[in-house]
Amino acid sequence: MNKELRELLKQINNKKAEAKSLLEQKNLDKAKEVSDEIENLRKEFEIQSALLADDKEDLAFEDKFNDKTTKADEMEAFNKVIRGETLTAAENAMLTGDGNSENYLVPKDVHTQITELRREYKSAKDLVGNYPTTTLEGSFVYESNGKIVELENFTDGETIPDSDKPQFKTVSYSVKDYGALLPVSRKLLKNETGGLVTYLGKWFNKKAIQTENTKIFAELKKDKTPKVLKGYSDLKTSINKDLDPTLQIGMRIITNQDGFEHLDNEKDGFGRPILEPNPVNKTQKMINGTVIEVFSNATLPTEKKKAPIFYGATTEGVTFVEREQMQLDMSDHALFNKNQVALRLIESFDVIPADKEAYVYGQIDLTATPEPTPMPTEPEPTE
Repeated sequence: MNKELRELLKQINNKKAEAKSLLEQKNLDKAKEVSDEIENLRKEFEIQSALLADDKEDLAFEDKFNDKTTKADEMEAFNKVIRGETLTAAENAMLTGDGNSENYLVPKDVHTQITELRREYKSAKDLVGNYPTTTLEGSFVYESNGKIVELENFTDGETIPDSDKPQFKTVSYSVKDYGALLPVSRKLLKNETGGLVTYLGKWFNKKAIQTENTKIFAELKKDKTPKVLKGYSDLKTSINKDLDPTLQIGMRIITNQDGFEHLDNEKDGFGRPILEPNPVNKTQKMINGTVIEVFSNATLPTEKKKAPIFYGATTEGVTFVEREQMQLDMSDHALFNKNQVALRLIESFDVIPADKEAYVYGQIDLTATPEPTPMPTEPEPTE
């Protein structure tokens, strides 16, 4: 409600009070005049309200139109960049934010399209914590030890007491740039813009995910003494004893091809496979209802006949800090002798430790031959 409508509403209420006073005084003629004035004010109020609603709809439509127009302009400017065409000053500012022509920001729609192509590859980013940021450096606080501290009791009106039980830690991050060069034919740049974005996304994601996974697994191992396991029985015992039960709610089990093969070959006392099939995805196996995430030996290598395995709340143990904006650079000169243009796509991230006690880093001894897991004797069938 704007100022004009509030003023009209005030006049209507004042006239109502005046009409009631006149009725009490039995001045019917004057009361009728005031009543007619109230009716006219109400009609004016309705008309003003309708006009205000129309104005809001027009503004909403204009904002939506301008948003679509901006996106269209961004896309056209981006396409001109990868085609090697000269940008106007406005287009250059649109893609750089500050008019600097060296670091072009990838438009949001293209960023989304490239990100969606990541689903084709196995990423460890979903298995750790995620912290999006727009800054190059920063910090945040977390409560360590994976222990839940109860709320403090206090009397209404009194100061809420401080608790010395939680152990808070501050961790800092500093995102770094990671990128790669893609040589592209000048003919392709001129003739195939849409297909180039898909090609660029697939090419970049392969390298980006491999880089991210390597950094994530390195941080999961860092400052952790590996627990050597012979197989399923040792793993189950460690899960039961080494992890707080509250951490098993968000349990993750991560290993490589060698580790999975070792566990997958284990049998119980009746010769049946120990690992459970995932009813949702038949290509996956589970332990106590937790899916085993399997990565290639190339991504998560076996060392000295010992396969790495992580289990516990890895989302609490390591955090992936990602700057939300990709950058695209290009050079007309780097590959001039090959009639190609070099495109460079850049992402910025950091991988930092959090609650290292929330998970266990283990190593499965591939040379060990675990004994079959004992099972209770099946009862004799009754006649």
